[in-house]
Amino acid sequence: MRPPLALLLLALAACDPKTATPVAVVPALPSFSPAAGGRMVQVAGSFFIDVDPVTQELYQKVMGVNPSKQKQPQAPVAGVQWVDAVRFCNKCSERDGLKACYDVKTWDCDLSADGYRLPTEAEWEQACRAGGTGKYPFGDDAAQLGRFAWTKANSEGKIHPVGQKEPNAWGLHDMLGNVWQWTNDWADAEKRQRVLRGGAWDTDPAKVEVSLRKKEFPVYTDACFGVDSNGFRRVKNATLPKAGSAEVAPPASPSAPEAKPSPPASTPAAAGKTIPGLKGTIVFVSDRSGALEIWRMHASGRDQKPLTKEGTPHADPKFSPDGKSILYTALKGGFPEVWLMGRDGSGAKKVAAGSQAAWSPDGKSIVLIRENQTYVRELESGKEQRLTPEQWERCGVPAWSPDGKTIAVASRHLESIGIFLVGVDGKPQAQLKAQEACCTPAWSKDGKRLLCQTVKGHIHQLDADGKNWEQVTFGADVQHDARYSPDESMLVYCRAPSPEGPWQICVKKFDSDDFDFAQITTEGSNSLPDWTAVED
Repeated sequence: MRPPLALLLLALAACDPKTATPVAVVPALPSFSPAAGGRMVQVAGSFFIDVDPVTQELYQKVMGVNPSKQKQPQAPVAGVQWVDAVRFCNKCSERDGLKACYDVKTWDCDLSADGYRLPTEAEWEQACRAGGTGKYPFGDDAAQLGRFAWTKANSEGKIHPVGQKEPNAWGLHDMLGNVWQWTNDWADAEKRQRVLRGGAWDTDPAKVEVSLRKKEFPVYTDACFGVDSNGFRRVKNATLPKAGSAEVAPPASPSAPEAKPSPPASTPAAAGKTIPGLKGTIVFVSDRSGALEIWRMHASGRDQKPLTKEGTPHADPKFSPDGKSILYTALKGGFPEVWLMGRDGSGAKKVAAGSQAAWSPDGKSIVLIRENQTYVRELESGKEQRLTPEQWERCGVPAWSPDGKTIAVASRHLESIGIFLVGVDGKPQAQLKAQEACCTPAWSKDGKRLLCQTVKGHIHQLDADGKNWEQVTFGADVQHDARYSPDESMLVYCRAPSPEGPWQICVKKFDSDDFDFAQITTEGSNSLPDWTAVED
């Protein structure tokens, strides 16, 4: 139930006639000087904006899926990619007989169209401030933030239904906190990442203020444990501005503070432990050069060197069955592409749009993720087949069984994330009977067992029929991305003090004590390892 003040304000708001979703009418403001750390903005023309962030119920109604981990119909939809938010806007426009704002081939936005879209940063900040010029919509008193926003200090570690906190002066709820909100603007001149504003239920309250911003790629490459506090709200022109008049490009050095993950740090090896006799080569991702690049090292941790040096993000390296080639994801213009290179980094070439590719046992085909769905692609012919049903949401991290018959893939189309076993012909579709919500499957050589990681942040092993569930990594920190060693006596994985990192790659014997492992990287943040028996 909304508080009386909100009811009064909503009585003055317009409504979307087909969904009865309240939409506040926000008047245009003249230019103003924002609080220290803010930006000077001026928005031409008035616009409509959702009173609340788009809810899970509304998103499910329009899109047929709900990507949120925490399922609550009246809570904001979360875990939404930028591209899915704009698809939602286009569908709302189509439903209401309006001109769609987005070209889904180029992702360009027609700001003069009368359909629904994401707000520009300027529009979002204008709506959030509601005529104010302080750190918050209500002024500068941080002690009052809890009345208006769900943050890490008061959320009890979870998302909350919309409209439970007090609105700003224009009747808008959850402009700060609960979920980050996608905007229409690019975060950088290279057009790789989009800007989000407002903070979320898991954001430090000391950082939650009007000027807070962060950036994220428009398509996630981590379907399992990607950002699950990103949501959005719609805007719609009330009067048609000149095309592009509301666009405000971010400055090269924004004065607003930007939310960033913890900086890369060098972490000492775990108690100096080592495992003698390690053989083979490990490929992994590291940010030690300032960008996420593909690196390679001996399984002991020596001879670490980069294979890519492009300065743009890379992820998901996988050795071919013969250990001579590496599949990986490269983010080009903010969108993922599957690439292939030699084990020494030579001969890099694009394979297809998509991410998180894995090899078939014979090395002739790959399985990959594109637009939330799972595809099998023949490398020589380029022929593709989609495996997963359209209604499945946020499929990710597929793995091909050693007998070539089954794909293990994670999906969020049910109440919680799980691993599903899908035939290469698209059927059957059975959920792996794990005892906890889990992701990131990796097959043993005989196809009888799989490694996976749970949402609690530990690595487990189980039989392909769901039996013999066993935890294999322990500790108060977080462990992800496990792979079997070539002889399957060990596993390689990454661990970090928190999901924000820094991550380090570790090796552990299956028959060792619970906390007996060797850390083989120390510089920067390192993750997504894969291990082959082939050595240089």
